[in-house]
Amino acid sequence: MTRLYLVRHGETEWNKNGKVQGRTDTELSPEGVIQAKLLARRLAREDIDVIYSSSLRRALKTAEIIAEYKQCEIIKSDKYHEICFGPWEGMTINEIKDKYGEHYRAYREDPVNFKLPGAETLIDLTERTYDAVMDIVSRHKGSNILLVSHGTAIKAVIIRILGLDIIDFKKFMIDNASVSILEFPENDSEKPVVICLNDTGHLEEENL
Repeated sequence: MTRLYLVRHGETEWNKNGKVQGRTDTELSPEGVIQAKLLARRLAREDIDVIYSSSLRRALKTAEIIAEYKQCEIIKSDKYHEICFGPWEGMTINEIKDKYGEHYRAYREDPVNFKLPGAETLIDLTERTYDAVMDIVSRHKGSNILLVSHGTAIKAVIIRILGLDIIDFKKFMIDNASVSILEFPENDSEKPVVICLNDTGHLEEENL
């Protein structure tokens, strides 16, 4: 059995202020560092064999805090980056509506086929993340793998692996410092089981 832990990074100031991040390389906020430490304590009791991470600082810092509890190296890559939102990055939804009203309406009406100049499409994101994750699953069969990534990227992975429609990305949340777990049967990596989705119970503990 191969177990995949999909972890979203802790909070950033842009998360807190409702700004679109995408590929912009933001840092964890002070609250995000606390979340990452609580997350690390939650994962300390898990038998993690290898840690992968997006190379963006908010994810990598989260991975480093987790790795303090584990004797694992961190393998970082831009393959696990968040979706690129191009010119929308750094803007709030209200600012996007004001400046890119027509584009935003098109996105809301048909997010799957929406193409914003300078940005990545949901279809491209889904294929990128799926290929990257299935590569590490095949490379570490029988192991417990932890991947620290980003909200929309993790949604894309889960949707593609489970064979859902891309539009279903609107139907569930992936919160900051959450854990989602998939298990892959030894003889059929194409039929995983969801063990938990968007678990944030560890964040309810007292602040460190």
